[in-house]
Amino acid sequence: MRIELELKTENFKVIPYNHQYYLASAIYDKIRSVNPTYADRLHNFQNFKFFTFSLLQVKKRVIRPEGIETIDGKAYLYVSSPNSEFIENFVEGLLEDGKLRVGSIEFLINKAKILSLPKKFDILKTISPIYLKTMLETEEGLKTYDLLPNNSKFYENLKNNLKKKYELFYNEKCDADFEFEILKYRPKRMKLKEGVYCRCSEMVFKVWGDYDLIKFGYECGFGEKNSMGFGMVVNIEDKNLKNKKLKTKI
Repeated sequence: MRIELELKTENFKVIPYNHQYYLASAIYDKIRSVNPTYADRLHNFQNFKFFTFSLLQVKKRVIRPEGIETIDGKAYLYVSSPNSEFIENFVEGLLEDGKLRVGSIEFLINKAKILSLPKKFDILKTISPIYLKTMLETEEGLKTYDLLPNNSKFYENLKNNLKKKYELFYNEKCDADFEFEILKYRPKRMKLKEGVYCRCSEMVFKVWGDYDLIKFGYECGFGEKNSMGFGMVVNIEDKNLKNKKLKTKI
């Protein structure tokens, strides 16, 4: 299930580029306000949390060195999960006061609606970047290495990660499969919080294969750190992209 929120702020503040941590905190705060037991269980769960969210989508904007300024005070947020318990608690929390605080910015919730799932998937575009990592042996021991699409391990890990999440969520073996082809990508360096950075990828990619498995990725996110705002995609229909392989940008 996927929710679209139209947000409005009256003070027209600049939204910092790295605002995923603030959004994650806001989502947990909404859930905790109505169901603290579930919020704590979700937060403390060491494995996948099975939800994701977009970066704030600002249509009318001015790009500033310090962030994005909203011209009309509006921004859009998308939150998605295959877990109905998560969605129900989050929506109930939103209805309590109709507000969402993102860092120092207080948004009013103008509109909220549930979006229907696509009937088919063809070309997907990230609205929050995809993050994947691997462990490499070095002279100093095992170290974490962030993966980009210029590394073949990226492709293997993206598929394996989604299948593992599927198996844990449904508690059954995943025999389904899917394939994907990256049409274009742009590497990003995101700051999660003070001193914590990661390299990730904004992407447009073509998918085919098992509908239910791809739908699961659409709902809970592709790649890792979904609950920190990574891996959310939209399904796009763009005639200029179809059947045309674009050059990757490294």
